[in-house]
Amino acid sequence: MDMKWLKRKQKEASAPEKKRRASDPGREMLKTVGFLLLSSILLTLWCLLVGTRSYDNGFAMVGAYFVNNPITLLLNFLPVFVFMAVAFVLINRAWITWLVTSIFFLLIVFINYFKIDLRGEPFVYDDLAIAGDGLGILGEYSLHIPGWLILSVLIIAGVAVLLKFFARGKITRRFWWTRAATVVLCIGIGAFSWSHWYTDDILYYNSLVHVQHSFNIWRDDGRSAAGGLLWSFLNSLHEAYPAPPEGYSAEAAAQTLAQYPDAPIPEDKKVNLIVTMMESYSDLSAFGAVDFEIDPYADFHALQAESYHGVLVDDSIGGGTINAERSFLTGFAYRHPGYNSNTNSFVWYLRQNGYRTEGAHPGHDWFYSRQSINRRLGFEEYFFHEGHLENYVTDSASYQGFTTDAQLFGERREAYENRDPSAPFFSFTVTYQGHSPYTREQLPRVRYVGGLSEEADIIVNNYLTSVADSGKQVAAFVDSFRDDPEPVVLVFFGDHKPTLGDGQKYYGELGITGTSAGSVDRFRLYSTPYLIWANDAAKKVLGRDFTGEGPTISPCYLMSEVFDCCGWTGPSWMQFQRTVRNTLPVLHFRNYGLHGDTLTMAKTAQEQAAFDEFARIEYYVRQTRPTLQTSEEE
Repeated sequence: MDMKWLKRKQKEASAPEKKRRASDPGREMLKTVGFLLLSSILLTLWCLLVGTRSYDNGFAMVGAYFVNNPITLLLNFLPVFVFMAVAFVLINRAWITWLVTSIFFLLIVFINYFKIDLRGEPFVYDDLAIAGDGLGILGEYSLHIPGWLILSVLIIAGVAVLLKFFARGKITRRFWWTRAATVVLCIGIGAFSWSHWYTDDILYYNSLVHVQHSFNIWRDDGRSAAGGLLWSFLNSLHEAYPAPPEGYSAEAAAQTLAQYPDAPIPEDKKVNLIVTMMESYSDLSAFGAVDFEIDPYADFHALQAESYHGVLVDDSIGGGTINAERSFLTGFAYRHPGYNSNTNSFVWYLRQNGYRTEGAHPGHDWFYSRQSINRRLGFEEYFFHEGHLENYVTDSASYQGFTTDAQLFGERREAYENRDPSAPFFSFTVTYQGHSPYTREQLPRVRYVGGLSEEADIIVNNYLTSVADSGKQVAAFVDSFRDDPEPVVLVFFGDHKPTLGDGQKYYGELGITGTSAGSVDRFRLYSTPYLIWANDAAKKVLGRDFTGEGPTISPCYLMSEVFDCCGWTGPSWMQFQRTVRNTLPVLHFRNYGLHGDTLTMAKTAQEQAAFDEFARIEYYVRQTRPTLQTSEEE
């Protein structure tokens, strides 16, 4: 009797509350929407905070978004907000909506955390295509459950309980249209955001620059954290599926390339190919404007006289080493794809033709994501400062703490001598010596050029000191192959001009550029040399002399010039490139074309047609995935 009485009283007590809620559903719904909005903000901030877990003070890193780049907060919040809004109108329960949304995004955070922990790389869209492979290798690692994951579960559970009791608003049948309106609104927000923000690479990379003092944006994980995990993930989706060029048709591109079937390298024409891209190496004497007191290019000019050589028009000045590097390896013009999975390259072609593919760079393995991307470009092995080249640095000899050219070329010679002689050898090396900044404090040991202002005199002559030594080391490296009984072809080229003064003003003092940046100045500021040399054994095997002056070209064409010198036909993509190269020898990221010795945006109708066709075929080639089949198996 007492229990019945108690239940009756409870029912009577709750009746007014139920009646109040029933009589004011709008207020209850408004409160529910407010709670969901707050929970969306909480989830966004938590994802950002966990995304900075590799830094000592994640809270300070998240604070950097508020102070320096609030667009990052917005573009990480929108995916959470849109997902939660759509989930709510479908589920109509706030606490279940929260559980579904938070678990979904926590899963992304969880995968990102462990991928960085195991591979040093953030979670990107292309990982979904190889999810099975990723699950297969998990058994090779010891996974440690981080404290933040346990805390995340507790937060999710706690918020779910709060929403269950304090966010009970529902969309009634009478207001069914609000569900449809919400979905349409979310689709509109998503479409607008995708077309205006998430596919805007300039916006994304500018946002990284704004917070680069807080994040190491040269690392994969630092870049992902700087943009926020969710925005960075969506940017990787954009990279995986870039918009095709106007007039693109996969069928038409395939038909075009079918006219140029891949041609394997004949067994009796395979030579060892050793390539070196030289950091900030530029021939400042090329235009006859500089009056040198001592020629810093004497050794390099001597090699040019016995080599096939020409001029590259690079995509950057004083930085952007990776532009020329990956253009040479892939044949792609700038801007490059994200390289989030195995990507077509000339390295893969050489590997498919039986070449051992490797290389070295004295810098950090994470810089420009080389450790992971070089593997995706087909390199079987690549050596960096960490774990290898650091062993060549001595207390008495280093360049800014990294290997000098003398040390690096010595290591590359050792690698050649220790190679498997049964397979042809392809090596691609990127030097570090010559990298800016060039000291302002230390007086140059040798003065190569005079008549400059005090600061320009120190910086320019210190740069030329490095250049002169690089030329000396290149000459010594070449000499070590002259009498080699094995056929060897050596390639050297500069990645970009050096930084010489704010706004490159010291080029004006040297007489290389004028007072205003005209088309001739652009050509001079973007140009670097290339050189292709062969020993007698290679000349005999290939039946070529490897001398003379080559054309002025972009780095994306340089590998085709190397193949031309060797008499190799090459893959279909390279064969197609040759049809464009003669019409449009320079493909520049600023849309410049080469007319005489000037760079200008003006294009003839024929040049524009060649440019458009190159873009369409390049887009098709970027979408294909290389295999490990050998040319014999094909």
